[in-house]
Amino acid sequence: MSLHAGPSPHYVASPHQTYGLESEENQWTVSPTTPVDSTRLVPIPRPYTSDPQPEHQPSFASHNGGFMFVSPNPYQPPSPGSFQQVASPILSTATDQPLLDNALGYSQQPPFPNNNNHGQASSSLVLGQEKNPTSEPFHWWWWWEIASAVLSITSMCLVIAILFSVRDKPLSSWPLAIQPNSAIAILTTVGKAAMMVAIASCISQLKWRHMQQKARPLYDLQVFDDASRGPWGSLVMLTRFTLGSFLGWSLAIVTIAALGIEPSAQNILNFELHQVNLTNVTAEMAVAQNYFSKAFAQQNDQVEGTTVITRDLPRFQAAILNGISGQMLEPSFTCPPPAVNCTWPTFKSLGMCASFQDVTEGVNRNCSTPKGKWDFVKNCTYTDIPGWFVNRTIHDHDPVLGYQNADAANGLATKTQTLLSNFDVPSFATWKWLIIRHDDYLWPDLETPPWPRIFVANFSFCEKTYRGIERAAQNLNSPTQNTIGEISSQPLHVTFSKEDTEEVSNCQLNGNPCLQYTSADKSVMYNITTTLTRSLGAQIREILNRDGYAYLKGSSQAAGPPPATAMNVEYLLQDTPDLGTIVNGLADTLTNLIRNNETGDNLLATSIKGTAFGREQFVIVRWEWLILPLLETVLASVLLVICIIMTRSTKTGERLPQLKTSVIACFAYPTTGWNEEEMTFQGKQTTEKLEELSKGMTARFEPDEKGRWKFKRV
Repeated sequence: MSLHAGPSPHYVASPHQTYGLESEENQWTVSPTTPVDSTRLVPIPRPYTSDPQPEHQPSFASHNGGFMFVSPNPYQPPSPGSFQQVASPILSTATDQPLLDNALGYSQQPPFPNNNNHGQASSSLVLGQEKNPTSEPFHWWWWWEIASAVLSITSMCLVIAILFSVRDKPLSSWPLAIQPNSAIAILTTVGKAAMMVAIASCISQLKWRHMQQKARPLYDLQVFDDASRGPWGSLVMLTRFTLGSFLGWSLAIVTIAALGIEPSAQNILNFELHQVNLTNVTAEMAVAQNYFSKAFAQQNDQVEGTTVITRDLPRFQAAILNGISGQMLEPSFTCPPPAVNCTWPTFKSLGMCASFQDVTEGVNRNCSTPKGKWDFVKNCTYTDIPGWFVNRTIHDHDPVLGYQNADAANGLATKTQTLLSNFDVPSFATWKWLIIRHDDYLWPDLETPPWPRIFVANFSFCEKTYRGIERAAQNLNSPTQNTIGEISSQPLHVTFSKEDTEEVSNCQLNGNPCLQYTSADKSVMYNITTTLTRSLGAQIREILNRDGYAYLKGSSQAAGPPPATAMNVEYLLQDTPDLGTIVNGLADTLTNLIRNNETGDNLLATSIKGTAFGREQFVIVRWEWLILPLLETVLASVLLVICIIMTRSTKTGERLPQLKTSVIACFAYPTTGWNEEEMTFQGKQTTEKLEELSKGMTARFEPDEKGRWKFKRV
């Protein structure tokens, strides 16, 4: 454009047109050398001077295809450095020129020199810049992405540190108010968000490199932009580009795989209930080394062998009955909450041992009819019973049972004996129990009654060794299986002050004489009062010595047990299939009576301390679930470095503009080679129509001869 000199304000038209400016006295005419549809004159500031100015401000009027410049208003000089704003953007009518030529930094210099008299420098209008042309915005390069990658790596390092600090440890040891799984969830979320910042920028920057490498449809820009926004766009990118862009593929895969970071983080920690040792809870188990009975107590001033009647005797008798009926007394122990179970080390205690055997085959029997009785009445004597008083000097009689034949009775017989229970105390160290029982008492076709089964049980004080004892805590809503562990026993031997005599040692328990027992290895000495060795067996004999009968057909109901019989143990002995359970139940009950104080019979019972265990949540780290978040973080950081290197410059050496996710760049770098009709479509303006249009527009992103980057049609 050419301007003719004059003192008037200065205007420039669009840089794509050429104009002539002519002066006719007070009128100025702008005559375009090339016909145009419209023009815009852009005012350029000029320095204020003291030169004479025109009296009127010029204006424009159309005249004969050109423009007439008139001055109807008085001229108002502009203030120094002022600008007049343009009401609308500059338009270009050339189809082979960009929509905005050199929009980043293009300027028109004023045609007039600086006014040195006033020291005012002329200024130029730069589109998109502030008033001061020397200031430039700070260039962030890749620092935001690098910082986000550092933040992502830091978050993952903190997650690993937390995992190492809590693994295989109780949850109660965690020092923070926030739970470790919540802390891991927060850190993985922060790490993922920071990682996606770098990935989005890399994918966005790759689209400019993608278009610069060779001519491609403009629609690829949209594909890359969608991939930078999330997994769905990344999946579309994978299906569209196959392996054409390996780096883009890798970034898209990382974006899709990032969907599994949160689920993986939720599965890293697992919480399991483990048993822990409770040092503030005391567990105790009853044990006895001395036996001073509460039921058969003896005062110091009484004659030896006498006892004091106490209320503990009925309790003792009840415990015996419960024991042989299957409801044995348990040893006393304490395992208080919050403990859930308690264990005890191996320990030894005084107890009662029993042996039980069927001796029927070794027994002899002699049956005869009593004098003055019918032939269907028989008395049978059982002799030579193995294990039953072989020494006749101690016991001088054999058991006798009386029988009656039911069919031969003709209504005269009432009952026939079916059971004999004989408990005796041959010595202070051994008790014996003889049971003779008929399971079938009928003998209609025989001259003598059928043979019974004969059992002998032996009881004696012994040393019991307990190993692996475990008990559930009291007052638990859910029952826990008790572990009895291994129990072994060995007999005890009475020690005397003189060999081969029954003279007792100088043992004393609470001022009462006692007997001392020791095991074979003589590691422990046990003391039992002498009164107890006599009274205890005698009391059990009163309970267990019974005869059982079967009442025959036609017998009177009055022939049953007399009302004075308080405990009908014979019924239990007759109906129990396995008599061995009764024998063992009696021995275990006596053992627990000896071991217990409050619930038992031993005033001198003590206890042994054990270990109490409670349940506590422990943190279990499942490292396999950390693989995906860790791998994603590492890959994202590596791909960021590769992207920085690959997008730094082009193959021809030009520095590729670092535009990343910029939307403004699409306006700043125009498309060339298409006319207006090719870039427009009729009807409703939609995204889908634009995408279809862009798929047919192939271009390459490259600089022109002046170094200005454009999308050039290919």
